[in-house]
Amino acid sequence: MISLEKRDGLARVGKLEVDGIAFEAPLMIDFLRKSEFKELIDKIDFGKAPYVLKEIDPKRFEVLKSKDENFIVVTGLSVLSPRKLVETLIELRTGSFKPLYTPALATPKNLPLLVYFGVDIVDNILPIFKAYEGIYMLENCEFELKSLRSLPCNCEICSSHGVKDLDEEMLAEHNTAVLRRQLELVREQIRQENLRNFVEAHVKFDPELTAMLRIADEYREHFKRYNAVFKRSKLTPTSEDSFTRPEITTFFERAIDAYRPKGKVLLILPCSARKPYMLSKSHSRIRSYLGNLLRGVEEIIVSSPLVVPRVFELTYPAVNYDVPVTGHWSGDEIEFVAERLAKFIEKGKFDVIIAHVEGGYGKVVEHLGIDVIFTAEGDVTTPQSLNNLKRTLENIAKQDFDLYLSIFEHMLRYQFGVELSELGDGFRVRGRYPNLELFQGKDRIARIDINYGMLDIYMPLAKLLLEKNVYTVRIDNFEPKGTIFAVGVEEADERIRPNDIVVFYNDRLFGVGRALMTGVEMTRMDRGYAIEVKRSKKL
Repeated sequence: MISLEKRDGLARVGKLEVDGIAFEAPLMIDFLRKSEFKELIDKIDFGKAPYVLKEIDPKRFEVLKSKDENFIVVTGLSVLSPRKLVETLIELRTGSFKPLYTPALATPKNLPLLVYFGVDIVDNILPIFKAYEGIYMLENCEFELKSLRSLPCNCEICSSHGVKDLDEEMLAEHNTAVLRRQLELVREQIRQENLRNFVEAHVKFDPELTAMLRIADEYREHFKRYNAVFKRSKLTPTSEDSFTRPEITTFFERAIDAYRPKGKVLLILPCSARKPYMLSKSHSRIRSYLGNLLRGVEEIIVSSPLVVPRVFELTYPAVNYDVPVTGHWSGDEIEFVAERLAKFIEKGKFDVIIAHVEGGYGKVVEHLGIDVIFTAEGDVTTPQSLNNLKRTLENIAKQDFDLYLSIFEHMLRYQFGVELSELGDGFRVRGRYPNLELFQGKDRIARIDINYGMLDIYMPLAKLLLEKNVYTVRIDNFEPKGTIFAVGVEEADERIRPNDIVVFYNDRLFGVGRALMTGVEMTRMDRGYAIEVKRSKKL
């Protein structure tokens, strides 16, 4: 029924086909233009009972609910509390990939969040109803029409009429136009993999929507099943509500598990505006001043809410994020960041820990309650601060290791859960940071894809993943060209998320591609883009 083109978490863009007629999803059914959607509406079983009946009389609800074979249709959701609505949408979206339609629920304000929760089809019933109540809707707010002195919109209705000219039908057209415009914007946010950033900013206009997003993050495992681990979009955690978003919780889970520090000396540094950190002015100046004294030193960069060992700074989201900098750290921020920093420190056997930080960063380190040498006096790049750090490092014995090779080892462990040593030895790193490539002899093993913050892999490593059956997809016996569709997939690793690098294979060949949907979707859906082919080789 739906052909998936792009997924961003639970939200998806695709083609919805009914009897040969195609609609773009997410879709708004426009009841002001009912004739354009008649064939679709006629195909939908709306049922004879609202969802709230399930709580009052479950047996009767089972008899009267929608039994549509092609859609998930639930009516009456607008009366639910924020928590119950979130739990209901999660329940409805779990285990089924059918298009989800929530009649008479969408408004311009709640639409981004509904789509974030996995709603595929909405309608303009509420905007029409509100119009007949004299409510003038915009993307982020609502007004009583009679309270307005002018019309703050340039839609066809508003640009050709004044406040006193609008009747109920015109107001319904305006409200519908605003909802349609919001839907088009949401589609583009999905295509740009930016929907969560957009939703976080948007829900601030309504306490109820803010509550729903916070409640949803209590069920983050549900959202993480569909959320890409690696993205091209910038992460913008602008408030403490961002701390529990899937990208951040996934990063900490994987990075803490994959971290294997080799050095006995740890240097804690503050983050920088430019990413990756090593190319920033502050980090470049520190590294240039210290030179070879940094060889054998493990580094962890402290930010809010991220804590990033140097070996993960090319991994998403560390490689592409931006946070507001005020110089003020709240108590919750300090505690959150300190807890994660402590977990990384626990993974190493450090003889010495140096903190070259000040201000809020220093408060984070102090919160740890461990022995630390502080070297910064004011700004970390002042001559006095750098001299302090240099003298400290000169008097400490260090265990040497190759930083760039360690980056590949950690990213491979983070991304696939495998060890580079399983391929043997004799590795060397080529390229100019951050565009690094890993070779073994003459064979290229992997390269860092700076756009997605992940590794792109080549045939020797693909063969290892195939042997271990991790991030693999079995396809029918055909030779793929460009794109593999879901209909051609036989089996897929359920760990696969959109944008993951995967190894596809059949009896004749194997190859490397980028996943466009989850592994579960590849096997359960019969249409849509599954894998973008990068390279292949005959067995």
